[in-house]
Amino acid sequence: MSTTQLRLRKELLNLARERLLAVQQEENMEASENMEPIVIAENVSLEAYINFCKTEQKLPVRIRLVDGKVIAYEVPLSNHGMVAGEIAFLIHSWNNQLRHVQEEDLVVSQNSYLTADVTIRPLDLPPSPADQEPNSDEGAYPTMVVESFDILFFSTNDYSNLPYNQTAFHSSRRYNALRYLCTNQNQMVPDVVKSFGTAPLHRNTIDFLLNDVGVKITGVGFTATTCNAPSIPNYQLHIPTVELFHGSPSGVPAGAINGFYLTYGNYKI
Repeated sequence: MSTTQLRLRKELLNLARERLLAVQQEENMEASENMEPIVIAENVSLEAYINFCKTEQKLPVRIRLVDGKVIAYEVPLSNHGMVAGEIAFLIHSWNNQLRHVQEEDLVVSQNSYLTADVTIRPLDLPPSPADQEPNSDEGAYPTMVVESFDILFFSTNDYSNLPYNQTAFHSSRRYNALRYLCTNQNQMVPDVVKSFGTAPLHRNTIDFLLNDVGVKITGVGFTATTCNAPSIPNYQLHIPTVELFHGSPSGVPAGAINGFYLTYGNYKI
């Protein structure tokens, strides 16, 4: 039976914060298939979780609802905000027919709910059908979501069945980017993973991406030159225009046909 009223003890939240900080600030502690998510409540209904978020907005950790479980997944650090904010600025600068929203709440499924770092959608995107809105604003689901996260506590299951594309950034001292497209045969597996920065990925992260996720990695540490300048082809992530403007009545703008290329030369480790 799902909980109709959610209460989270301060001590539990602080313990989750301590564990997350230890992971996020430890350079040698990287992704592992054995890492378990930090579950701080179970059997929580969507209604109970949304009501909790409305009244408890200043928490020591970021949380999300995944299949009825409240998961603590992150303590935002400075590089987290830098990456998310810079990407939002770059996309809007590329085409002003797209709007971005930071920290937007989204209903993922009947019992899953998250706060996305950045959402992108066309200005003229029609609202979603009644009872299928992404949140209380009654708008439309975004065509793209940007997430900056610690890969230790990131799971593709958190984003299953989403009606939008996703670009995810592992934002520890070693950076990598993962692209998920709605048009992929398996939407839960990224079709592009790029390693960038000044240092190669930790062995555990490589094993996690190659063996657990099952995807090829390119970039730093994978026969590519160092990521030390803007617009190096190996460190550009292409976002197709048809994905960004999907559902727009106006279609794809003439100046945006080739898609958006996100370059990583601006992000220094």
